[in-house]
Amino acid sequence: MTHPRPLLLLLARVWALALGGLLLTPLPSHSQGVDVFLNVMAGGSKKLNIAIPEFTLLAGKDSQGLAKKIPEVTAADLGFSALFSVVSGTPPFPAADPEATKTMLKEFAASGAHAALHGLLALRGERAEAEMRLYDLTSPDQRLIASKRFELRATEGRRLAHKIADEVVYQFTGEPGIADTKIAYASSASDSKELYAMDYDGAAPTRLTANNSINLSPAWSPDARSLAFTSYMRGYPYLYRLFPFERRPIQLLSGFLGINTSPAWSPDGRFVALTLSKDGNPEIYLLNVATGATRRLTNHPAIDTEPTWSPTGREIAFISDRTGTAQVFVMDAEGANVRQLTFAGFNTQPRWSPKGDAIAYTSRQGNQDIWVVNADGSNARRLTAGPGSNESASWAPNGRHLVFQSNRLGSWQLFTMLADGSEQRLLTRGGGELTSPSWSPRLP
Repeated sequence: MTHPRPLLLLLARVWALALGGLLLTPLPSHSQGVDVFLNVMAGGSKKLNIAIPEFTLLAGKDSQGLAKKIPEVTAADLGFSALFSVVSGTPPFPAADPEATKTMLKEFAASGAHAALHGLLALRGERAEAEMRLYDLTSPDQRLIASKRFELRATEGRRLAHKIADEVVYQFTGEPGIADTKIAYASSASDSKELYAMDYDGAAPTRLTANNSINLSPAWSPDARSLAFTSYMRGYPYLYRLFPFERRPIQLLSGFLGINTSPAWSPDGRFVALTLSKDGNPEIYLLNVATGATRRLTNHPAIDTEPTWSPTGREIAFISDRTGTAQVFVMDAEGANVRQLTFAGFNTQPRWSPKGDAIAYTSRQGNQDIWVVNADGSNARRLTAGPGSNESASWAPNGRHLVFQSNRLGSWQLFTMLADGSEQRLLTRGGGELTSPSWSPRLP
């Protein structure tokens, strides 16, 4: 008996749209910072208040204004985390004046700050050296929580700030932040559809492909050194791999007849799960990255597509219309023990949370919106609610944020939100249509 194939129609629509460092002082245990954070939260505060003055310039000529720019970016990073309330832009701590520093710390504490970040900057030729000192302002003596030094090229001031912010998050929560990450995406700003990458906050977009073709579905490898993606650069939808931070040629990963798409890296980086139609029907396969060998995981008359790995590597979620409409299913990494997770709407684009507890997906129940369901199939909940359509979510490596595409403002742009759907914010304002965001792991 034949039945309508709405998922096949969706796949056709997708393709049609496509066509259109070193410690300076002994480092106290970060658990001291965690204790401060927990104590502040236990006291009823929703966020930790941290003061970040301009950095103290110790050496060199600051022609780029890094002593001001680095703390500004760090402050924005901490604000984005939704864990901190930041007071910034105040004058720097004086150099080599402990008494004056102590006085400033007391003033910050009196104004309600729970912590302070003292940054020291030295510019030596093409290198920028920054030391961060974290203080606990909830203690009577404003004790030092941590001190760490970072060094990068002076032209990498933004990344230096991101690294400092991630260390601050680590010291206060026990888990590094996500500021030193990238987001890859597809853009139709030119006549073609090319891939780009930008900082997690939307800054510094960089073009990754220039083949004047259609490039889709970027997916970061677990080591954040490469991206798998589908491209028509040779006339057919083949799967490729590019290295955005290295001078290496693009590699062909899969070039079977039909579609080679929706790549998803295994957590150990050895395999890519993908959709192939080489045998006539879209099915999910495993590709051994080292050897190129493939192994079929699904075998069903319905369409099986869009795999996503659990962080343990033991399970794969995917989309199938085997029950009549496109729904989220889960199977073992070997293809066995298939079970259905969702039962309502028309669902696509599943993405497993890095924490392993939830799967985000796009559901059409009226408009297209982002939903999340627990990994056991319970508690399906809606994260976005128009206007327009909201699609193609991708998790940040901490599992607390998501990036997604939305046309709520007219054209497709990228937005971010917390995992509960709150604090939705516009990330891009670029020309053309920006789609298929992929949030990288933390950079090496």
